[in-house]
Amino acid sequence: MSNDRIKDFIDKQLENLDNFTFEIQSDCSHTYAIFSLILDKVSNKELTFKLLDDVLYLHSTTYGWKPVEKGVGNKYFWLELLSLDI
Repeated sequence: MSNDRIKDFIDKQLENLDNFTFEIQSDCSHTYAIFSLILDKVSNKELTFKLLDDVLYLHSTTYGWKPVEKGVGNKYFWLELLSLDI
């Protein structure tokens, strides 16, 4: 069920954008969105999500675990997705 919720969240973020490709994978405690295309550039970006007490969290390497569905929490999704891996 959390896979569907995460896919819905990402689909909503990318609603009018066609230049992203991703797949959802999960293990026993986390769900991963693996992007193979970001803004028409080949990528292998992995975002980690978890559902805790019916709140969807994204793990950011800079900010830690952040809720992403309410308010302006989606900014952490965009910051993490578009950050450069150095």
